[in-house]
Amino acid sequence: MNPSEDPADRLLDSLLREQHRNAADEPLLDSIETALTTSAPAAKRPRPWLQPLAAAAVLALSVGAVAYWQAREQRPLAALSERTREAAQVEAAPALASSHRKVQHASPGRAPNPAETSLDAAPAAGQPQAMPHAYPAMPPLAMREEKPFANDSAAPEGFAGEPTALEAMPAAATPAPVRGGLNVDLAASTSGTGRGSGFGKGSGSGFGLGSVDGYGKSADREAGKLDASLASSTPAFDKAGRMEGDYATDSRNGLGLSGHGRASNIPLSRDQYGPLTDQPWKSPWNDALSTFSIDVDTASYTNLRNLLATGRPVPADAVRIEECINYFDYRYQGPKGEGPFAVHGTLATCPWQPAHLLARVAIKGREIDAKARPVSNLVFLIDVSGSMQEPKKLPLLKRSLRVLLDQLDERDRLGIVVYAGNEGVALPPTTLDERGLSKAIAAVEKLEAGGSTNGGAGLRRAYAMASKHLVEGGVNRVILATDGDFNVGTTGQGELVSLVKAEAAKGVSLTVLGFGTGNLNDGMLDAITKDGNGNYFYIDGVAEAKRVFLQKLTGTLVTIAKDVKIQVEFNPGKVKAYRLIGYANRILRHQDFSNDKVDAGDIGAGHTVTAFYEIVPQGTETPETGEIDSLRYQRPAGREAVPSDDWFTLKLRHKHPEGDVSSLIETAIKGEPQPWEQAGNDFRFASAVALFGMKLRQMPEMADLPWSRIVDIAKPALAEDPQEQRASFIEMVRKLGR
Repeated sequence: MNPSEDPADRLLDSLLREQHRNAADEPLLDSIETALTTSAPAAKRPRPWLQPLAAAAVLALSVGAVAYWQAREQRPLAALSERTREAAQVEAAPALASSHRKVQHASPGRAPNPAETSLDAAPAAGQPQAMPHAYPAMPPLAMREEKPFANDSAAPEGFAGEPTALEAMPAAATPAPVRGGLNVDLAASTSGTGRGSGFGKGSGSGFGLGSVDGYGKSADREAGKLDASLASSTPAFDKAGRMEGDYATDSRNGLGLSGHGRASNIPLSRDQYGPLTDQPWKSPWNDALSTFSIDVDTASYTNLRNLLATGRPVPADAVRIEECINYFDYRYQGPKGEGPFAVHGTLATCPWQPAHLLARVAIKGREIDAKARPVSNLVFLIDVSGSMQEPKKLPLLKRSLRVLLDQLDERDRLGIVVYAGNEGVALPPTTLDERGLSKAIAAVEKLEAGGSTNGGAGLRRAYAMASKHLVEGGVNRVILATDGDFNVGTTGQGELVSLVKAEAAKGVSLTVLGFGTGNLNDGMLDAITKDGNGNYFYIDGVAEAKRVFLQKLTGTLVTIAKDVKIQVEFNPGKVKAYRLIGYANRILRHQDFSNDKVDAGDIGAGHTVTAFYEIVPQGTETPETGEIDSLRYQRPAGREAVPSDDWFTLKLRHKHPEGDVSSLIETAIKGEPQPWEQAGNDFRFASAVALFGMKLRQMPEMADLPWSRIVDIAKPALAEDPQEQRASFIEMVRKLGR
């Protein structure tokens, strides 16, 4: 130290060095320098004003040190690239976990899923929609900087984008209370980015990256673990209708999904589906007959559409291929005479396997004008149990029933039975004149959900009401609206099926409307309608309700033929092997075809039914057909085919809606197969939907077939798409391939 140096100069030099190192307060230093310049007397003279100046300098050093350490904490994250920043955040998980351990919770709570947003009440103008979470959402950080999705032209509602930095609130800030009774004492722990592997019933691979506010599952909160399921591991549609996320197929138990989009936070599903076993390849020498019941239900397709749109995994057993095909309208020629329907057969090459053939069986039911429909005796059986509280359940159900009520008139009678822990009558049988319609609407609007589900008791009460007012020659039908969560009373599926079959024999049919996801008992609903002269629809929105109850009202309510069975006999001289596509739970024993005591599916007015057989012609390499080695002690039966140009004979049995004896229709399919490209737009599109179902069911031979191939097959069929159903399907499949 130079003893002759002015102490004020030394102090100024020290402060300047601190400014350079720690970014000290420049205005303060300027004021100090000004004070020194204007009041610099002779050196070495005592300066009493140095004491407050020294105190100010200490304060400046403290402020500079705090600013330095804050900048040091924030600067690395800001300088990282996008990919490097992700890795740094993953490595920082232990630190986040330490912060999350300070979270104390009083009530788990639950925020609504965006897929279950009420159709009746939209957010107020300018009000942001909450990000979906299975647990209470954290409040947004006031200083949080955000950017839009990298691949989106418009971010979805409620999603401002992925955070570019994790900025903490001022240290002195008081922790803000969080909805659900949670208090957070470290603001830095309220936001982060999550990264996790795919989840769902299928073991999908991949990871999801999306903003994750807060914490993980309730079991992990105190430990501070980030729940991987809060990251985007499934695809989701954004505001513009694009799907975020890639698909990856894995095990037969479900469609595994991997995503790179936003956090979807989808709770584990308790949906139940009946087991399906696809029909194997068969040799006509071993089994020349194929026998099955028709299926005109469409619930599987709309349920799949809802699962894909909301980013949920798709279990293979949720995919009933025939219901996907039969959802769409086809321009099949109807009956020319008084018969209830017309039957057509077509043989063409196979779009996905050029060496194979594809045979189509097509049925078209007779059309009935809505004004000419029979008088209706209807009973609504409405599930108002606690599981129906979600917006896409009871609120959507009520709007759907309003659509149906608008189509009924003074000829019709309606009663309403509700069930939860107990069943009750919300509306006694009422003629739907102007006054009666007002009562029915009021009864529907008053419905509220709560309690357990005694579905069996409600079903008995509804059937009793319908039977009491049975209309001879009219429509007598119970319309059950539920998520299928029967958990009290007559719950066994066998008991319910027996009840429905017995009532169908008395003349009362059943229509089932399925709603919601999470605890949909699809397997039970499909089973009771299959054996109860009924039909099953899944309602995923008001548009689908209008399709079922407005555009296709007569087909929904009016049965033109019951117990419709199909049997095909293949000619082994032409066919080396065959397999039925779909109808996995509609297979009948061959002897059941002629047995009028065995129930089968019904056809409504105007319905179309489509079935496909994939055929291996003679002279082509045969898939595994399950043939056994030759027997040692027996001579094989002579394999001599009857000379014929027929490929197969199509036989169909059906009953009049009020009859007990079946009628037989029989026709042979012969001639050269035509190229599938020339078989017509209906054939083209239906085969594309069949391929869509086969791929969703993860049939091994479809593993390498790209989704774009389905789009290519179906796209020319848009020329005949007045309702834009086909366009919607193609767009959905296109998103699967992205």
